[in-house]
Amino acid sequence: MLLHEYLTASARSRPDKVALVCGAVRSTYGELAKAASAFAGFLAEKGLKKGDRVAVYIDSSMQTVVSIFGALEAGGCIVVINPATQAERLGYILQNCNAEFLVCSVEKRSQVQQGVASCAVRPLTIWTGAGEEKEEGVSFGRIMEEGRGSPNVRLIDNDLAAIIYTSGSTGKPKGVTLLHRNLNTAVESIAEYLENSAEDVILGVLPLSSSYGLLQVLVTFWTGGTVVLEKGFGYPYEIIKRMKEEKVTGLAGAPTIWAIILRLEGLEKEDFSSLRYITNAAAAMPASFVPRLRKVFPTTKIFLMHGLTECLRTTFLPPGEVETRTTSVGTGMRNIELWVEDADGKRLPPGHVGEMIVRGSTLMAGYWNDPEGTAKALIPGPLPWERVLRTRDLFRMDEEGYFHFVARSDELIKSRGEKVSPIEVEDVIYTIEAVNEVRVIGVPDPILGQAIRAEIVLKEGRELPVQEVKAHCRRFLEDFKVPHSVEFVASLPKTQGGKIKRTT
Repeated sequence: MLLHEYLTASARSRPDKVALVCGAVRSTYGELAKAASAFAGFLAEKGLKKGDRVAVYIDSSMQTVVSIFGALEAGGCIVVINPATQAERLGYILQNCNAEFLVCSVEKRSQVQQGVASCAVRPLTIWTGAGEEKEEGVSFGRIMEEGRGSPNVRLIDNDLAAIIYTSGSTGKPKGVTLLHRNLNTAVESIAEYLENSAEDVILGVLPLSSSYGLLQVLVTFWTGGTVVLEKGFGYPYEIIKRMKEEKVTGLAGAPTIWAIILRLEGLEKEDFSSLRYITNAAAAMPASFVPRLRKVFPTTKIFLMHGLTECLRTTFLPPGEVETRTTSVGTGMRNIELWVEDADGKRLPPGHVGEMIVRGSTLMAGYWNDPEGTAKALIPGPLPWERVLRTRDLFRMDEEGYFHFVARSDELIKSRGEKVSPIEVEDVIYTIEAVNEVRVIGVPDPILGQAIRAEIVLKEGRELPVQEVKAHCRRFLEDFKVPHSVEFVASLPKTQGGKIKRTT
């Protein structure tokens, strides 16, 4: 199935059902389908060809969703850019993917002008927001008023659907190219294990520029449910209120979001009986978070998952296993085969740490305009014509086939000749009640190679002696894993998707 057909199919079967809630705006499937077709017709009229890139640089909103589905319906390739992106990075992405169209907010005028100025060929700008009709370019509202019909474009599931740019914590961001079939396979598999249906109301707080956030919308529209779209998690109490008002049944998050929720006061007294499940991906959830989340959401299923942009999703841990397999992210989901290899490409037996290799139809087509990077990531697979993905994620698989995340290969700390997983040390520190967030990294040391440093954000009003942190670690870790230094900081560096950075 093609991605834009999720919307058109749901519009045919349930045109009057609310599909999207953004603030006070409630849009039905019928209304969104009509708006997306009008946008698709405009793009076709302006010369969009199959595979042309349509960049979307606005806050999560009705206009964002219409732009995404309209661009796909016209045969275009969506490039959703995080609205927090600054001008230099914006310009790089627009230039790198050679975007032909750019949907942008009037509020971001300065960043847009600076970003577009660096492009060899400037995209046609489509403005949203107050005063959009006064800007040089095209008004999104005017496109909706003119109401063109949908173009007749023949697409197949092997056509390009999206380019998602990685966080780029080291070097320039890479554009991960995804075909309709990549995303559709992931959507069907995710909806299966989450048991999504038309009755679900999904709260979206993750940026749609990430595969995690985008998949939430796609899965919900495929099943005919409702998405309550927020611009982020900056006002947690307001979002909690929204969850209760809309009777949200599903919430996706990352450890940074759960850390915020767990420091809110009084949530154990609230009624979250409508919340059927929560999911965690983007980074490993600290084991100590699970019992604490269980107190807040006593009737809610907790799904721990692993994935990365280059293959969307790899594993999920069934909720019934969460308490007994606290360090696992589960087994491979449908249509995915996983194994662990050593540095020489040899498959490793259970119990050994190695790089996770992914085989399946969710794998990216490659990195945009980066054949060298693509060749390093996608290597020959078991069959002569196929390629498999090197994730750069280190895992250990147990005897029952469950995968346990160890570290990113470039984040593993090598100290005193030993290899230390920062996740393992962080999990121990997170069990200290005063700790809100922690980052463990390796810093250069002339004797040790790398010294282990723990950077800790304390809960408001709390104090914690350095020696108490080290003593706590000694009780649960081997001596060589105990941090050599502990620093208390106001905040930790994060990617645009909210993931804590361990590299600079």
